[in-house]
Amino acid sequence: MHANMPEIVYAFDGYCGWCWGMAANILKLHDTFSDRFTFSAISGGLMIGNRIGPLGDFAAYIEKAQPRVEQMTGCVFSEAHKALVRDRTTMQDSRVPAAAFALILAANPKADTILLSHEILSLNFRDGADISKPESFAGLLTKYGVDAIAFATDLKAGKLYDLAEKQFDTARDVYGADAFPTIIYGREGQYSPLSQGYQAYENLAHALDTLHREPPPL
Repeated sequence: MHANMPEIVYAFDGYCGWCWGMAANILKLHDTFSDRFTFSAISGGLMIGNRIGPLGDFAAYIEKAQPRVEQMTGCVFSEAHKALVRDRTTMQDSRVPAAAFALILAANPKADTILLSHEILSLNFRDGADISKPESFAGLLTKYGVDAIAFATDLKAGKLYDLAEKQFDTARDVYGADAFPTIIYGREGQYSPLSQGYQAYENLAHALDTLHREPPPL
């Protein structure tokens, strides 16, 4: 990482359907502009507080919204994921994927967090894993050298939620991200939201190209 390069921070959430819609664009931006910006991701808190719980009636909203997301972005929500949505008892708790994200990063400080965010989103929306269950992260944790059994045990004992909460606080208080996806521009420790919600790749690429050529005053 080059200390003097400006930053692009991607605030996502493992349950965010629009983040899945943005996933290909984020990866492409990372591939295209990594010589001009340092890229990182942080897990925000979408399903927290009184939002934690079974899908229930909220599933109807998701089922209605997903075709629009697919049409607008070109992403695909797998049949396995849609089956989870149809099961109104499926839990949603953003602390679980955020804890996995944080624990992997703690064990692998140089991990590519943009790629890691994509892997977590893929577990939910591509693979149809129930990411409220720590067991769903076993393969990903093992890939990064993290003890999956200890993760499940500690999470069930409530020992890892502070890792998730620290990310939520940072996303909100440092980067100004309280909705997802949000892309943040940073330079010399100052951060400002660049975009919120879905944006076409061409629009984002134009914005990053402009920021590179004409950095805003500090």
